[in-house]
Amino acid sequence: MAGNHDHDEIGAITEKMVIRDIINACPQAEAILRKHLGAAALCIPGAWTESLEFLAAMNDYHTHIILKELNQVCKVSPSKTGHF
Repeated sequence: MAGNHDHDEIGAITEKMVIRDIINACPQAEAILRKHLGAAALCIPGAWTESLEFLAAMNDYHTHIILKELNQVCKVSPSKTGHF
């Protein structure tokens, strides 16, 4: 779980945020996600409605690696921080 790792970055984007919200707030995020998770990761039905944490887990990838790059590029956080 993020937050329990010394290498986690605190930034505008968190692992609990929904993919659609991240991309709407920071359009460059789509290219970053495709780079780390593969070109097809965002084509999976429902991928845009899942959290970054869930999508990374489904692709057997660590969120802290993606978060580091997202937070270097994306300086504005989505208006929502999760599903609720």
